[in-house]
Amino acid sequence: MHKITNKVDFYITNVCNLTCDRCNRFNNHDFRGWQRWSDYQAHYEQWGKLVQLNAATIMGGEPFLNPTLGDWITGINRIFDIEVQVLTNGTRFNQSRPLYEKLLYRSPRTGAMNHIGVSLHNLADQEQLLADVRAFFPVSFKEHPKGSPENIWNSDWFFIDNNGVMINVYTINQFGAAAVRPIQQQFHLHNSDPVKAHSTCVFARFKSYHYIRGRLYKCGPAALMSEFDQQHSLQISDSDRELLNSYESLGVDNFEEFNQKFFENLDNPIAQCKFCPEQSEIQTIFPIRKGL
Repeated sequence: MHKITNKVDFYITNVCNLTCDRCNRFNNHDFRGWQRWSDYQAHYEQWGKLVQLNAATIMGGEPFLNPTLGDWITGINRIFDIEVQVLTNGTRFNQSRPLYEKLLYRSPRTGAMNHIGVSLHNLADQEQLLADVRAFFPVSFKEHPKGSPENIWNSDWFFIDNNGVMINVYTINQFGAAAVRPIQQQFHLHNSDPVKAHSTCVFARFKSYHYIRGRLYKCGPAALMSEFDQQHSLQISDSDRELLNSYESLGVDNFEEFNQKFFENLDNPIAQCKFCPEQSEIQTIFPIRKGL
């Protein structure tokens, strides 16, 4: 069994309710499509026999907008025998209280519980978001600010209730440049030096590998640029489109013959890195909610 020591993101939806400029998974645009757990359960059942995960996150898009989120949590817990973090923008707590019981799972292998991570993208939403987090807990809880000894996560706000259910809130309101660039109502990609782009890439720095539709990818853009092109017709040449679609992901169907090459090269630049920016160009964002 191959051990994946770095975190793996289970990306389950393109749909998001925020307009975060420069989103590196392009969810600020009209990017559609979400994944029903039952459609990919069989794939992950096979994956559970092939790999051991060290850390898993469920994300999107906004994962709370996926109506099968509870099934994803339960399925990953059972198949991989590991706790999961659900990473959300925090705008849907009022509609998601039934998910609380899913957070009571404790992995018999690691001893850790499922938990929620919140990315606060707009400081204007801070007061309402924290109020919604506090209202989410059905039992008594404690709140620990950043820097307190109890806040081992170093989050901006750390909440834990009497059942051990945890929610961490992080202020993440500065984004780097994304691969997709909207120019005059058309979508373009970059034409970078792949090595330079890879050297500044946050996906590469944090080794953020992605499971999408039952297949494993080096990063989110490696999978999502092609899908975005199908929906929005990127302004790229035929040769670049061929390159874009030539990335080979790892699945249960090609695992036996391809896994060694895939894992050996996972942390190296790939040809498709040319479509991402060479410099991060960090900027503060001010997203608002979409009318989904």
